Amino acid sequence: MVLRVGAFACFFVMLAGLIDGWFMTGAIPTDIERAGVLLMLATPVVRVIVACFLFFREKDYKYGWISLGVLVILLLGSVFGIGEH
Repeated sequence: MVLRVGAFACFFVMLAGLIDGWFMTGAIPTDIERAGVLLMLATPVVRVIVACFLFFREKDYKYGWISLGVLVILLLGSVFGIGEH
């Protein structure tokens, strides 16, 4: 559900930026489209956070800790630029 909502939200934000770009010039349409891309990048991270929360709520600690570990790896990779050349 989180991925579906994130994908639709990203699509509509980027579409709004594209339509806004037809009628306006300047940085505002580009900023709206950039927000859509950032939303697209944040959607999997939010999915892992929701999965972690749900696993811990259901007392399924094994997969909760695995989800939390994946989240830490994702965040460390984005902060320290793991995989960039």
